[in-house]
Amino acid sequence: MMWFAAAGMSVQADSLRIQGYVTDSATGNALANYAVHIDIDSATGGFVYHREVHTNANGFYADTVAFNNGGAPSGVVEVSLLDCFPHLKFHYLNFGPGNLTFTVSFSICTGTPPPVCHADFYPEAGPPPPNPLNIHFVNTSVGVNGPWSWSFGDGTASTLFDPVHLFAVPGLYHVTLMMGDSSSGCFDINSHDIQVGDSTGGCHAQFTWSCDSNSMMRTVHFFDQSTPAPVLWLWDFGDSAAGGNNISTLQNPTHIFTADGIYHVCLTMASNSPQCSATECHDITVGNPPPPPCNSWFTHMNNWLHVNFEGHMTGNVPATYTWAFGDGTADTGKLVQHDYAAPGNYEVHLTTVTLDTNQCTFTSMQHIQVGDSNNLHQVYGQVFAGNFPVLHGLAMIFSDDTVAGGMPFFAMSPLDSMGVYYFPYVPSGQFVIWALPFDSLGGYLPTFYQHSLYWEQATKITLGNPQNPYNINLVQAGHTPSGPGGISGKMNTTGLKSATVDQIAMLLSDDQGNVIGFRRLNASGSFDFGSMGYGTYFLKPELANCPSDQVKVVISAANPVATVTMTYNGSSILGVSEASAVESFVAYPIPAKDALNLDIKLLSSANVTAELYSFAGQKVQSRSLSLNRGTNVVTLDLSLLNSGLYTLRITSPDGIKILQKVVKE
Repeated sequence: MMWFAAAGMSVQADSLRIQGYVTDSATGNALANYAVHIDIDSATGGFVYHREVHTNANGFYADTVAFNNGGAPSGVVEVSLLDCFPHLKFHYLNFGPGNLTFTVSFSICTGTPPPVCHADFYPEAGPPPPNPLNIHFVNTSVGVNGPWSWSFGDGTASTLFDPVHLFAVPGLYHVTLMMGDSSSGCFDINSHDIQVGDSTGGCHAQFTWSCDSNSMMRTVHFFDQSTPAPVLWLWDFGDSAAGGNNISTLQNPTHIFTADGIYHVCLTMASNSPQCSATECHDITVGNPPPPPCNSWFTHMNNWLHVNFEGHMTGNVPATYTWAFGDGTADTGKLVQHDYAAPGNYEVHLTTVTLDTNQCTFTSMQHIQVGDSNNLHQVYGQVFAGNFPVLHGLAMIFSDDTVAGGMPFFAMSPLDSMGVYYFPYVPSGQFVIWALPFDSLGGYLPTFYQHSLYWEQATKITLGNPQNPYNINLVQAGHTPSGPGGISGKMNTTGLKSATVDQIAMLLSDDQGNVIGFRRLNASGSFDFGSMGYGTYFLKPELANCPSDQVKVVISAANPVATVTMTYNGSSILGVSEASAVESFVAYPIPAKDALNLDIKLLSSANVTAELYSFAGQKVQSRSLSLNRGTNVVTLDLSLLNSGLYTLRITSPDGIKILQKVVKE
């Protein structure tokens, strides 16, 4: 019975708190016992979390994710559920240290009809039976004949109907099956957490709980779901100040907490067949839930330069409405009218404050195009990962330069349940379209229209002559060697809008130039790659219309974790790592006439090649340069070049790579 001695001992680490309400969109009534999924995939520094929670009688759900290795990492959490169609409704939240509490609510249709097709499977021991790591996945899907796409949760995949997979080590794996038929439009996805091998001796502690609304939510009923059948239970309710009544040995105890708060509750169980024990802990929120959220949004109707705006509040609660029209003027009121002085693209903000004791504040933003509607276009398409539509991600469209009104154009569209994006008001001009997946399922990368990973090589579309649909097939990543190493870093984003930070994708390449993974920067500009094998890698941040430095990084047994710092200088992204020679780089003047000056500051001497490419991709100039440690000033002769747009590329054998757009007058 020595295992009981440590049963109540746990380390309270940083934790991520997610809560909200689920209501019926037709009636506004609370939806009880409705499943909400909380997911963090391995793109967040190797941290994986998948949990299904259920709403209580008031439609309230809550979950707390504990980071047991110390401080909270930075990453993206997905909160999702299915509505009656069934369509996946989801929110993506950027979390990190100091930003760990979120309220996310859903208003959905109910009465789910049976799906046209349904993906499902179960695991069983695979041949040969003596190997517990060899798993046969039995496909029990109905309604379609494939294709099939499996992701085994260990970085590998299969397209077989009933695959057999050999896992490298025991553990809990999140296995996903996607199935579909592009001719019939039938598509479904399903996931299960599969225990492979047994690192706990055969025991798995697990429990659920519910708060009793008749006692101000302070009475909590706990339900044991451990396997195999336990013979002993020890509960620690985490409220040691309750006069010693914080322990129970019942299978399904009820505990009364004396105060509202978050309590770290642990269950330790033991079994005789086999003889084993295990512990499971969760953070339990006790007390009445917070008030519902105060989300707001707005709609508008244009008549040339005259625009009618209307604000909307969730639940139509009373609130104040304050508008900023993007042209330096403002107004207040739920229904407002505004006359713009000139055509253009304007960033409109609506801020609402509820008229109650909470005074909940919410701000929404839209880019609206004002002016000649004959010059506005609809742009749409579908994003695919292999044969399947991408469920979770964004599509973004960027103007190549400025559009009518003298402003660059940018818009975002979330992907719907079939991977479709839609931009309703795009002015005439040249644009690039970029698809950014939000998870690492299947190992697919952010990709520009026409299969490019980098905006410099992206195919531009020309409006107004739209050729919809602009479908994007994501490029699949190469294999990432696993190991004990890692790369972490941060971008100095001074001068970069905070709303743009999470639109930057950090691409990771191997020493052969193959892109093997990516991370989205979080709100603070940080990124992290974990569980990497020793070797040479290259990092390149990708942001449309922004040249960036490629940074060489070497991780080894002597230096297993490398740190990279990057800086946005207003027109490009420069990177410095422990192995990079570039400290800063500036090209001027832009536009240039007969000469272009290069100011390159190096941490060590290097031999580089400077090349100029025309807009059509033809090399028009090449120079070999020997640069010293410190500041170097080099002048390129442009007098023989035609006017136009060029790309400057500076590279070296030891990993320097600088890309810069150059305009020759």
